[in-house]
Amino acid sequence: MGQHGRIGCGCLIFILIVCMVIIGIFMHPLTLKMIGKQFRYEEKVVQADIIFVPRFIEDKNGELYTEAFREYWAGNGKMIFVEEEKIFDVSLAELIQKMARGRGIKEAVVKALDAESGEVLSPAKVKEKFAGMGYKKIIIVVPEYASRRFHLLYGSPQRDPKVVYMIKPVTVKYFKIDRWWKENTSRLIVAKELYNIGIYYLARFKYGESKQ
Repeated sequence: MGQHGRIGCGCLIFILIVCMVIIGIFMHPLTLKMIGKQFRYEEKVVQADIIFVPRFIEDKNGELYTEAFREYWAGNGKMIFVEEEKIFDVSLAELIQKMARGRGIKEAVVKALDAESGEVLSPAKVKEKFAGMGYKKIIIVVPEYASRRFHLLYGSPQRDPKVVYMIKPVTVKYFKIDRWWKENTSRLIVAKELYNIGIYYLARFKYGESKQ
């Protein structure tokens, strides 16, 4: 009995040591930096029909829209669609149109992609709207931390083979990918992305089960 107790105690201590080593490795800055980089997805962007900018409330300085303007000037899209939202009863699309005009881009180039009343502008709705407009190649401009998730949402295996969605990750000032664990905003963003990616896989699991 005493011998078995000592063996059991030794195994428990060993497991605790292994767990502590794993946690130590996980918390190492190099490991945390590598984890942060896993959220970034990048692919080759070619000339497209349009450029689409989803709404990210963290993007208070309009860095995503500025990048969309650059893509437009580079000839990678003929029009820019932005996810519409009302900010203090002011149309976000109208604000972006004014930003575009200040950069020498005609306001007519910027279009609002609005959800129906009472609906959420989900990826499925976005695809449905763009498909109805007849666009075949679409660049989606997103922050680098959300690029992996948007690749999952708009990439294979769910994507329509007739429509190509290209994810353009943007390095934004408010997210520090190399030291995300040291800043509150960056930590919250990583937690949010982990949650959203988890929801995505859970939905796929449930959908797969329902088909069986």
